[in-house]
Amino acid sequence: MTTTTSTVSEHFPTLTGRQEPHLMWRSPGSSEHGSKAITLSTRMRARPMPWQEASLDAILAKNPDGSWTHSDCCIICPRQNGKSLILSLRIIYGLLVLGETIVFTAQRWTTAEDIYKRTVEMIQSRPTLWKRVKGKPTCSQGRGIIETVNGGKVVFTTRSQDAGRGLTKLDLVIFDEAYNLTEGEMSALGPAQLAALDPQTIYASSAVNQEEQANGQVLAAVRRRGMDHEPEMYFAEFMAPPEMDRLDEETWKYANPSYGVIQTAKKIRKLMRGMSTARGRKNFDVEMLGRGDWPTEREFEAFSVISEETWSSMVNATPDLTGPIGIGLDRSLDRRWWAIAAAQRTTDGRIHVEVGYFQGGSHTEIVDLVVDLITAWDPCALVTDANSPAAVIEPQLLENDVELVKTTATQMVAACGGFYDDAVESPILSHTDQPVLTEAVEGAVKRTLPKGDWAWDRQADAVIAPLVAATLARWALVTYGSRQKTTKAARPSVQSDLSAYEHEFDALEAAF
Repeated sequence: MTTTTSTVSEHFPTLTGRQEPHLMWRSPGSSEHGSKAITLSTRMRARPMPWQEASLDAILAKNPDGSWTHSDCCIICPRQNGKSLILSLRIIYGLLVLGETIVFTAQRWTTAEDIYKRTVEMIQSRPTLWKRVKGKPTCSQGRGIIETVNGGKVVFTTRSQDAGRGLTKLDLVIFDEAYNLTEGEMSALGPAQLAALDPQTIYASSAVNQEEQANGQVLAAVRRRGMDHEPEMYFAEFMAPPEMDRLDEETWKYANPSYGVIQTAKKIRKLMRGMSTARGRKNFDVEMLGRGDWPTEREFEAFSVISEETWSSMVNATPDLTGPIGIGLDRSLDRRWWAIAAAQRTTDGRIHVEVGYFQGGSHTEIVDLVVDLITAWDPCALVTDANSPAAVIEPQLLENDVELVKTTATQMVAACGGFYDDAVESPILSHTDQPVLTEAVEGAVKRTLPKGDWAWDRQADAVIAPLVAATLARWALVTYGSRQKTTKAARPSVQSDLSAYEHEFDALEAAF
């Protein structure tokens, strides 16, 4: 790999940033589509810099048989260097030339909306291209859509369990801001990609700071694949190695390929004012120099707490249920996913647990759903963990005369231990083999507490929330089931039909 400081393009006379990644892996492939995409970009007056051209060429490289040379592509680059242009150009080429179905996802809606607007503006810049757009692009309620007359379609959205809603075949998935990507968010789009003949996935991000981004494991794993030179993968990482002085402008040029055009000495010096603390210096290294604080690979043993054989033996697809119902409520640490589960006894003396809701929702939507459940069922208790982000809706629940029981640390330990005992030691649990709950049990690990007891480790991922909700539902049932009195909202009519909350896991309505 060359170590030249920079490559100056005739089109960017002020460009002094190093155009080659510090780390890079790619396989040889045809540049036909890359060249066409670059030509198309110049016609839209969006000329890419040399490093952007190289990335676009690698992403669009083809094998002799016509398949993608790189089915997975990963670009890691300090912020504000122009990764978005690469993604917009790839989307436009996929839409107008290849007729692909595409999903662009970002961590924040502001990012997805910005890429949507940029993409629309570039297409609009050429009337001949705009004529190929079908109807009028739409952008509302956190979802932007562009369709083309040749069958192409792109959806811009934030990451969620239903990001691929309505799409049966995905040719291209783009995970922007991948520093906080979770396995659950990836798997939400997986089935639709399997239906495509030759799918491609792009990961684009700045480096991970594991102190700030709890879900950096996924991107870290993708990065390791690139560093291991995995076949069929394009990997490019722009960063300044640790031995380079963070105060030296040559270091800034080395890490930032768009230095002199987008990034400038004035901008970076402004950011350096926050370097008075160790945390500020670390953030500068991560954000401006690409020096990630990458999480190490976790040793993972599937079904390490409750064995797969034990969990499978509890399946009961048609439980005969009776008596009080306990409801458990939880929310992922990133505050994006809500989980609601219920527990009820069966006529043969077992405790049956199911997850009825696992997706996003506003506070008002979740409160309305919970109130409707309580109105319809009159459960013995609605329970969450006092330390769960779900507890934030307690004031709104109280306004609706709904009491939320919050477990103490000791009670949470008892709830986790009781769930384990009912599953393993004296097996009386049953479930309907819901994928979302089985996945949570598969990935569950213990968090050992100072006194030697344990609870579910919430740091693992959002996938743990369904198991926590089920654990709380079981504890609610065994703790309050004999009391059978939970305050509920007085409503003029009881909504027993929960079809308004249709989702992939509809077990609450089906079983209870």
